[in-house]
Parts: sequence; C-alpha cells; structure tokens
Amino acid sequence: MVGEVTSRVLLEDILSEKQVHHIVKQATGADTWALRASDVTPAADGMAGFLADHKRVRLDVAVDGEVKHIHLFIKRIPLNNQPKADLITNNNYFRREQFMFQVLEEIRDHNDPNPWCPKAYIYTDSVIVMPDLSVEGYASPYYLDTLDYEHLMLGMAALARFHAAFTNYETKKSIANNRPYNTNDEHGNLLTEPTFCDCPFMKSCAKLTANFLKTYSCKPYRNLPDLEAKIGKQNLVACDTMREWKGTLNVLIHKDLWVNNIMFKYQDNELVNAMIVDFQLIRYTPPAFDVMTFMYLTTSRSFREQYERKLCDRYFAVFCEHLDDESKRRVKKLGYDKESFLQWCEQSRMFGLLESVAIHPFVLMHPKVAQKTFDDPETYDRLVNEDRTEPVLAYAQQCARYRDRMLEVSEEFVERYVLSEP
Repeated sequence: MVGEVTSRVLLEDILSEKQVHHIVKQATGADTWALRASDVTPAADGMAGFLADHKRVRLDVAVDGEVKHIHLFIKRIPLNNQPKADLITNNNYFRREQFMFQVLEEIRDHNDPNPWCPKAYIYTDSVIVMPDLSVEGYASPYYLDTLDYEHLMLGMAALARFHAAFTNYETKKSIANNRPYNTNDEHGNLLTEPTFCDCPFMKSCAKLTANFLKTYSCKPYRNLPDLEAKIGKQNLVACDTMREWKGTLNVLIHKDLWVNNIMFKYQDNELVNAMIVDFQLIRYTPPAFDVMTFMYLTTSRSFREQYERKLCDRYFAVFCEHLDDESKRRVKKLGYDKESFLQWCEQSRMFGLLESVAIHPFVLMHPKVAQKTFDDPETYDRLVNEDRTEPVLAYAQQCARYRDRMLEVSEEFVERYVLSEP
C-alpha cells in the first residue's frame, strides 16, 4: 500500500502524515512504502540548543520487502515554554533558517562527499527536519572544550567554502538581473537583530559581566566605578558594528559558531570533514565577523595569540580558491584583498568578543543544568532579559572551567574596549 502508516510511537506529535510521506520519498526515492515503526527521543540529555526543542527520530520503513532505517534530527518551536516560543516566533528565528535552507539548496554542491552544510528534508517556519548526522559519523565537540589547531583549520575551511558559495550566488544573481544583487535589500526584514542591540538582553549581559568580574576577577578594574554602565556602552558599540557595510564584500554569515553548531566527521579515528549547522541567527555583514566570532567562541586567548594569523590565512586561501571567475572580478573591484580582509578581522574582533561574553553563560553550562536554569517558563523572561547573575555565579563556583572561560573573555573585552575609553 502506498505510504501506509502501520505504527506510530509519538510520531504524530512531531510530524504530520504528509511530512512523513515527504521525508520518506526524499530519503528512499520510493513511492510505495510502509512505516513499520518509529521512535522519538530527546536529541540530548539536557538542552541541545537554546532556540528550539530538539528531537531524534528513527523511521523503520519497508521498501520492496526490505526495512530501511531513516534517522532524523528535528528542531521545532518549543511546546512547553511559551515565553521562549514567543521569542522565537517574534524574532523570526525559524523563518531565518527556512530562508537559509532555500539559499543552501541553490549554493551547496549536492554531490560533494564532504559537504560544508547539511541538507534538509523539511524547513518551515516552525520545524526543521534534517538527516541525523551522528549516524553518518559526525559529532560536535564537548561543550566545554576549545578546539585544537587541526579542528580549527578544518572549520575555517568549511566557513570559507560557505562564504565563497554565497559570494558566487550573489554574483550570479547580479548577472541574471543585470544589476547588483543585494540579499539585505531583498530580505532585510528577516535579517534584523533582535538581541544584539539596545535591548533588555544586552543590559542583562552588561550586568552579569560586571558582577562576574567583581566576584571572580583579580584585576584592579573589577571595582571600577560605573563598571556596568561602561561595559553596557561598549556592548552597544560592538553591536553597531554587526551590519552591512557599503563599499566592501558582505555575505550571509552564520554568527553563532559555538561548538554545538559545527560538527566534525571522523573515519577510523581520523578527522575528515567539518559541517556547519543551525542557521537561525544569520546576518548580512563582512565575512570577517564570522571568522572572529568562530575563533572567540571556540578557542582560548593563548591559542589565538599563537595561531590567529595562520587560521586567518587558511580561511582566506580557501575562500579565494572557491570563488568563480566572475566573483573574483567582483571581489577585486570591491578592493577586498588579503589586506582588507585582515583589517576587517581586526574591526570585527570587538563583536567576536561580545558574542562570546554574551552566550558563554548559556552554552558553556552543563546541558542538564542549562535546561533546568534557562528553560523554565516561570523564570525564563527574568533570567534572559533582567538578571541572570545569581544562577551563573553559583554554577561558576561549582565548575572551574566554566568560570575560567567566562572570565577570560570578560577580562579581554574590558581590557581592549572599556579601559581604553576616556
């Protein structure tokens, strides 16, 4: 029987029958199949991410007398936390990723054995369904770990391929339309930033940073008068840099490349590929903002001091290698060369630091603790938009690695951008 569903185990709570048909068709190519069993489990023991509920689903599908196993990773708008659901909906996080997957369908190489991004079976404004990459040998690093040189070099190459593919996309759009094509002009309503701006979230970020330094830093500036206000002012300066800049190259950037959002493939214990996932926070800005944000979210200060230039060199070499000829001419006309790129890296450093200061308190916390702390609808709005100091300081007291990584970026931000202010 075509598409007969013989058994469902919570599947109807996750996907409609029509969506299941669509997925099975794409995964197997079969028009005639029968769903023998399904299994739905949480994607992680605790919080797998902050802007969705995450599930893993296995479909056991009979096709031509053979049972095939389809493994899925699913993101959906939360059902049990209405404040978070409202935040996601009001700020278009799923609509952004829906748009990004539409673009990815055009720019990714569908036959690439080592792709830099995943495919998706379904992408709507409330649910994203992808193959479960863990079944294909991919894994994300441990949430508290920084990345080593080998992983960073591979990650930078994936990021460069992403930016080059998008540059080629806009070039082809420009040629087809016989005028410069600008994604921000066409889709800017989706690409506005609801969090990194003058808003309650950033005020809460400044409050936490100041309180964290006062509690755990040994530097004399921890008692600087009006420290919270000074940090808040520089936070907004950093936020303002994350935008489209005229007269240079702009691309869609990921903006959220902490370790959960880049997956690495291993074969026989050898590292073979890096894939970028989770495009809910895309922005349109010079590519260096992704480079520096990625570096600050995944490395230590000492590592950056030693390897930053080599990683930037690797990124730019791969980026240029993957540009088509028309894009190379366009980039040259914009004056976007190696020197310009490195200047943008320095200019985007401030935002890279701010991003790590702002999200480290969430993403470096143990997933179970993060879920208990930040996913309670009764306290969600207060902890996100008013004051998250108490639970963060308490966890920092328990976890030295959490405390040390947060302290490192907080101190660097203050030393680079707050103390230099008159």
